[in-house]
This record gives sequence, structure tokens and C-alpha cells, in this order.
Amino acid sequence: MRAAEVLLADLGISDPRDIEVEAIAHCVGVTIKYRPLVGCEAQIIGYRDRAIVYVRDDMRPTRKKFSGGHELGHWHHHRGLSFVCRSDDIGRPTDEKSRDAERLADAYSADLILPSFMVAPRLERLGDITLDGIVDIAREFSASLTATAIRLIKTTRQPVILVVNNLYGRKWQWPALGAGGLRVREDLDARASVFSAVLTADRVERTKKEPANYWFDRRHVEQFDVQVQSMRTVEGEILTLLRILDPRMIEFYG
Repeated sequence: MRAAEVLLADLGISDPRDIEVEAIAHCVGVTIKYRPLVGCEAQIIGYRDRAIVYVRDDMRPTRKKFSGGHELGHWHHHRGLSFVCRSDDIGRPTDEKSRDAERLADAYSADLILPSFMVAPRLERLGDITLDGIVDIAREFSASLTATAIRLIKTTRQPVILVVNNLYGRKWQWPALGAGGLRVREDLDARASVFSAVLTADRVERTKKEPANYWFDRRHVEQFDVQVQSMRTVEGEILTLLRILDPRMIEFYG
């Protein structure tokens, strides 16, 4: 287990309902307070074995929880240093192997809020990953939909790709190991169903089957279909779960 998960285990926490970031912080010498902040989302000021964390008080509960966990990540990895973290510093989907201080803090927060030893059994019971299932797990862990989706994609070997778009195009994608080297195209086909999700906030679209060339720019890829399910998050982003239906597509193009 990783550091945050070891901490949970040491504290005897085995139920998502007991993952209270403020109480966990107290156990490691950190006090979390919520107040108006200008120019940043959270900050930590530490001295010796004590620290105080300030988190902006006007954010969604799931975001405040992740930001508090992010600052605890700094306390674990960078004790003795102070950090002022902007919105762009917290929760950026990127390679967790990065040694960048902010990415290490993100990884710690994800492990704390969505620990693998609790998520893995639920993923197994879920079977095929769907956005509906991700929504249910996110609610159980009081975590954001995007953070939960990333955790499940990182855990599974199913042939799926998580894609996030906004009105200007694709922001990022996270392929599961089972998707091989497949990557979606930069400019999606206008016929892709993802565009209909722009009009429906917080509602999971029904699963649809679409030609693979709507999503992938590969020669003759139109011979394959993919399964697509999308929804618009409260942040205004379009979260899409893309499933490769034919393993030959991964064999040929992955």
C-alpha cells in the first residue's frame, strides 16, 4: 500500500464514510480551516511537527475535500516547506509517476480519498465500468466524479479510455492498460454523441455504439465500432467513457 493508504489502515479506517480529511489531518499534526482565499485554492504553513492548512471556503464539498488531502500530501512529502496552491496546481490529470511536488500531492490526496484497497472490491462487483457505476462509487466516497473515474481507469484492465472535452475540444484522456496504445483524435467528428451531452448537466447519457472513426484517426478504423457514454459535469466539462468492443482493434492499432 502507498503512504496515504497505510495511514488509513493505521487509523483503522476501512469504510468510505469514515474518511474525514479534517479528522485524519488532526492525527498527523495538521489543522484544516476554511476561509476566503484570494489568488489560491489552498495553502499550508508548517513548523516542526505542526501545520495549519487553509482551504477556500466557497468551493464544492468534494473539491474542498480533495484540496485538503492535497495539502496533507505536501505535509507528507515536503514537510518543513510551505505551499500556496492555485486551482491549476490541484487535481490536474497527469502521469502519477511525475516527481513534481504538486502531482505528488495530488496522488496522495487520491490515495487518501479513494484508497485502492476500498475501491478495488467495488470495481470487481461493478463488472463492466460505466459512468452510472462511477457516479455511484463517487457518491459513496464523497469524491468528485472526475477523480473517481480516474481512479477506476487506473485500476482496471478493461479496454476503456476516459476522455474529457470542453467546448474548445479535448482537454485530456486517460487510457486504461487494457486499451493498449490507443489514443483518441484531437478533433472529434461532429457526429460523435459527446456533443449532445453539452445540453444535459449532471445526467448520464445512455450508452451508444458509434463508428470508431468518430474518435480515432487511423486508416480503415471505421470497420470497428466503439461504445460511448458521456455526461456533463458541474464544472462544465464533458466526461466520456469510451469502450473498445473488438479486441482486434487494439491488436491492429494499439
